[in-house]
Amino acid sequence: MTFSAGRDYRIDTLRGLLLVVMTIDHVAPPWITRYSSETLGFVSAMEGFFILAGYAYVLAYRRYLDQPGMLWRKSLRRAVVIYGYHLSALAIAFGVALGGVGDDGAWAERAADARTYGWSLIGWAAALIYRPQYFDVLPVYVLLLLLAPALLWCLNRPGSAVWLALGSALVWLLGQHWDPLSALAIAVSPIPSVWPNLLTWQLLFVLGMCCAVLPPQNALAQWSRRPWVIAASFGLALVCFAARHHFLELPPTTLARFSKANLAPLRVLNVLLLVHLGARLIAWFPLQARVVWLALLGRHSLEVFSFHILLAYAVPPLFGAPATSDSGLLLLTAACALALMLPAGAREWAHHAGRTPARV
Repeated sequence: MTFSAGRDYRIDTLRGLLLVVMTIDHVAPPWITRYSSETLGFVSAMEGFFILAGYAYVLAYRRYLDQPGMLWRKSLRRAVVIYGYHLSALAIAFGVALGGVGDDGAWAERAADARTYGWSLIGWAAALIYRPQYFDVLPVYVLLLLLAPALLWCLNRPGSAVWLALGSALVWLLGQHWDPLSALAIAVSPIPSVWPNLLTWQLLFVLGMCCAVLPPQNALAQWSRRPWVIAASFGLALVCFAARHHFLELPPTTLARFSKANLAPLRVLNVLLLVHLGARLIAWFPLQARVVWLALLGRHSLEVFSFHILLAYAVPPLFGAPATSDSGLLLLTAACALALMLPAGAREWAHHAGRTPARV
């Protein structure tokens, strides 16, 4: 199997862009997010993040394919790091909520959860069963990293990408009817549900992995570059865009098949269309092409993502101030996006100061 070579700064830039979009979606008022959320169709920054996570995993860990033990240890170590960031950010959010510093919005919801579930909430959070608002993505990454070495090993076998993609699609299909973690949560805890469903969202992670190993001269890659295929993808993506922004009215039964809740079929189609078109666009640029500040955010995406969650809790109450003008809201939104440089810059400084290992 042929893998892409060298660090792909285009992917760092895309991850940084998705982090900015995600932050705006989570902190800004509706009249701003109507333009930032699902701008290109029924696809959010979250879907893009899962795909890029799978792609980046292959680029970072392919070097250990000849050392299976090292591959598993490195992947497990990364899972533990993400798990630590998740619990640390959650602890900070609860500390603020229970300390009475934040008494409305998401802070109030967390304080209410603490009163409802008591000390047992710590155990459910540690078990990744309790996933409050904005704390639902990192737990899935932790679980995916436990599976990723086996997936990467399978991808390294000739012709295996198609079979892995097919198996992933079958698991996604099962996930349309069953959510094992939600069933477990209901069985063993007072937590009513767990989102997102690992069985459905793994599809995007595996898609990213498969894209990373697809040889440029592969028959599927060549077929995807044909003008009529690109034109068809663009046309269908345009229909999705029109439906998302109400230029085209679809019946409710059809709109339900674009649902994000369980990664519904037409939403997956929309994702595939944008991945195809995006891949064709990215191919015009060399691996070293980047927007520097976005690439910095993407390079330190874990720190930035964790920081953005706390911003999403702290900032929205400020938007509710009656004296704040529209221009003031725009400036506050821009300030939140720029604030993402704080954790990224600190992490980069620590690396150059020799305090942390280089980021893969």
